[in-house]
Amino acid sequence: MQCPRYTHKSFSRYPLLTPPMPHIGLLFGSFNPIHIGHLALANYMREVQGMDQVWLVVSPQNPFKDTSELIDSHHRLQMAAIALAGQPHYKVCDIEMTMPVPSYTIDTLRALDAQYPDTQFSLIMGSDIIQTIAQWRNSADIVNHYHLYVYPRPGYPMPHTGESKPNFVLTHAPQLDVSSTFIRQQLSMGHDMRFYLPAGVGQYISEQRLY
Repeated sequence: MQCPRYTHKSFSRYPLLTPPMPHIGLLFGSFNPIHIGHLALANYMREVQGMDQVWLVVSPQNPFKDTSELIDSHHRLQMAAIALAGQPHYKVCDIEMTMPVPSYTIDTLRALDAQYPDTQFSLIMGSDIIQTIAQWRNSADIVNHYHLYVYPRPGYPMPHTGESKPNFVLTHAPQLDVSSTFIRQQLSMGHDMRFYLPAGVGQYISEQRLY
């Protein structure tokens, strides 16, 4: 599995016109497991914020998260692929699986820019994450060179317009108070979480005896 190749449509009637750069939103995460909240957010960003595609970047290891409950990346990639099957505007990106761990966003962005020089990449992140971005490696480069689409997270206030950076795009994505941690806890107790998971993912978890 590789990051998808975004191809331009043909403009044969106007060969001298240059088509606009495709705008790809990047939603980073462990996806442990992927759930309906992830898909709803990706859907909102594409449809309401006008992105051409949304890529789910599956991270092997987040330097700010506990990895004790992190299952193998193969399973997390497979669950994401199952969740997005048949959806051409939503893709799974595994670029971080070939990079050193832990994963640093700036390194991933530079690698994607090199691989897709004619693509505009933006980051999708919650109001909880935006509060810690100053701790990220080369955070100034990220904030200054990429648009950050910020969505509300329960318990974490959105940045005020006057305080936000020029590249921050504050969105009104609906708040879905569901997390992978909650789902893992419930699954470990034998509870049926089928309506929290995309079609096919629950069956995969059961067959592979995950969580």
